[in-house]
Amino acid sequence: MFFIISIILPIIIFIAPINVTASQINLDLSSAQTSVGKRFAKVFCDAKREGLSSEFASEYALNNTYLKFVAFPDDDEYLDNLWDFTHNNISDNCGEFVDFNDLKELEIFFKEESVIASNRYLYLPTFENN
Repeated sequence: MFFIISIILPIIIFIAPINVTASQINLDLSSAQTSVGKRFAKVFCDAKREGLSSEFASEYALNNTYLKFVAFPDDDEYLDNLWDFTHNNISDNCGEFVDFNDLKELEIFFKEESVIASNRYLYLPTFENN
C-alpha cells in the first residue's frame, strides 16, 4: 500500500499544476475575447458600416478598444486563438463589408498591434529618478 501511494502521489503532484495552468490560459483567453476581440470586432464593423475603408476602420477600432493597452502572453497560439475569435466576430457581424484581402491585412495589423502593446515598454521613453 505504501509503495502504491509513493508512486501515485508524485504523479498527482506533477499533473495538478499543469491542469491549473491550462485552465488559467483558457480563462485568460476568454477574458481577452470578451474585452478585446469582441469589442474590436464591434467597433471595426461599426466603422465599416459607416463607409470607412478597412485601414481607417482598423485604426478607429484600435483607438477605441483595449487592444493597444493590453499585455498579452508571449505566445503565438494565444494570439492566433484571439484573432480567430475576432475574425469570426467580424465575419458574423459585417462579413458583407470585408473581403479576404481586408481580413488578411486586418490580421497582420491586429497581431502587430498586440505585440506592440505587450512590449510597449520598449517604445516608451524612460525617465531616470534623480
